Amino acid sequence: MVSPVARHHELTRGDRMVKARQTTRRTASQDRGRKTQSQIIEGASAVFEEQEYSAASLEDIKEASGVSQGSMYFHFKSKEQIALAIIQEQHNRIYAGVDPAIADPLIRLMAISKMICEQLRTDSVVRAGINLALGQGSLREASARSYATWADGVGQLLGKLDRDGMLNSDIPVDRLSASLVSHFTGGNLMSQAMTQRADMTDYISTMWRVFINAAIAEAHRERYKAELDSMFGGFAQAE
Repeated sequence: MVSPVARHHELTRGDRMVKARQTTRRTASQDRGRKTQSQIIEGASAVFEEQEYSAASLEDIKEASGVSQGSMYFHFKSKEQIALAIIQEQHNRIYAGVDPAIADPLIRLMAISKMICEQLRTDSVVRAGINLALGQGSLREASARSYATWADGVGQLLGKLDRDGMLNSDIPVDRLSASLVSHFTGGNLMSQAMTQRADMTDYISTMWRVFINAAIAEAHRERYKAELDSMFGGFAQAE
């Protein structure tokens, strides 16, 4: 005869086994879900590179993603939701690629900008995300939020530079950050139009050289120019 204590232990062990199996199934399902979402984001990014956002259809995205219609609608209810997911994934990929050990605010900003230049040439999701963030149709509100977040992040790093006595400018930090974001955006568009971004690092290294000359305290300019030349190599423009 099994004692009440032994039966309790058997039931407890059985409960643990059931919960473990449930957790394993749930984890596997979540992994499949993330893989499907990734497929849809990659496929949609390829579609948005070939077509304008307004012209692309959910059927185009489904075909490019290689998923069923049911799977696509389970994860995304509309084309706009997919576009917003691409914009978010673009942000994630950019910041994941920058060395977290870089503490100096300006060097970190330069490293982020160089990472974006590289990813724009090699990563269709980053290209699609940045293009979508230009604000087409129903994406204008999301675009405004994206640029505001970008400018705010730049402003936080410039603010640290200012507090450390590195800036020498009568322009408010928020205006400086907006100027850098707009300069980068313009450089991206011009380079895309003229060379398919083959020379984008030229535009961005020049942007930083102008910024260093105009806004960084004189005592720190040469150090930052040396960092710029080291980071961008032969693309940095000679004075």
